[in-house]
Amino acid sequence: MYSFSKIPLPDEAARAIVTKHFGSQRSLASFQELKEGYYNAAALLELDDGLKCVLKAAPPDSVQTLRYEKDIIKTEVNVMQMVRAQTEVPCPQIYCYDTSRSLLASDFFVMEYLPGTPFHKLRREFKPEAQARIERGMGRLARQINKITGPAFGYFARPEQHGTSWRDCFGNMLRDLLLDGWEAGVSLPLPYDELFKRLEAHFDSLDEVETPCLVHWDLWEGNIFVDPRTRKITGVIDYERAMWGDPLIEFIFMNLDPSSTYMQGYRTNLLATPVQRRRRQLYNAYLYLIMVIECTYRKYETPDQENWARPRLAETLKSLAEAGVKND
Repeated sequence: MYSFSKIPLPDEAARAIVTKHFGSQRSLASFQELKEGYYNAAALLELDDGLKCVLKAAPPDSVQTLRYEKDIIKTEVNVMQMVRAQTEVPCPQIYCYDTSRSLLASDFFVMEYLPGTPFHKLRREFKPEAQARIERGMGRLARQINKITGPAFGYFARPEQHGTSWRDCFGNMLRDLLLDGWEAGVSLPLPYDELFKRLEAHFDSLDEVETPCLVHWDLWEGNIFVDPRTRKITGVIDYERAMWGDPLIEFIFMNLDPSSTYMQGYRTNLLATPVQRRRRQLYNAYLYLIMVIECTYRKYETPDQENWARPRLAETLKSLAEAGVKND
């Protein structure tokens, strides 16, 4: 996937990284760029002794990103180490994290290679029973991640914006995102001020959230690795957008289905009440806004993502407006 945010990863740089972080007695045997990510550049490295690992590099400072994306590569390193230490979630080991800019133009890390194939690539090959088992497994893993709690709410990468109120924190997250869109001249379904007010009318639904839980937040099927033979989950990746927040904001709950196999695996119905379902719609609106606004920053080659997100944003705004009328 082409994205303006990705830097080139020449194999010469990869060789220098191997020498610096794995020792001169080991060398790079093969190098393969991984093109599917939407933000960071990545490559699969294989060393001469058979060790496979993944190199992941942040965008350089010259690339303009969304406000919430500041320092998210550091977040990914820290959160993976935390999840690996405190849960049974299959999470890559971090081999090195380099912020020197001496070998690449941006910060990078090298992590353990996890075997398996992204679930979204395998889904059609599996029978419904196997799909449901994996979805329940994703729910169980999300619950383990969410059991890790923190002292305050907010994006892991933005400690300067952390606070004790989820309502205030989410409001600041939304303001930052809309400011990103306004500065880039992105057209939205409503004027920016009106859009914020429409969503702010539902911030009362956030008051139920009292505990800052660790949230992966990018827990979609492309970040879940599955063994094609055993149908078991072998890895969970891409923690860079992690936050301390409401478990209900996890991507796997976006369809608002309280009986989904994801929710069965989670073993707690997070969508049992009208307030919870309204809160999830608020999170959906925020996600769709990100998906629309980031397209201008990333300069994607096709409008596919924006074309997918815009009608869903409009439908979510409509549903929230109707929910407000019913609650009145």
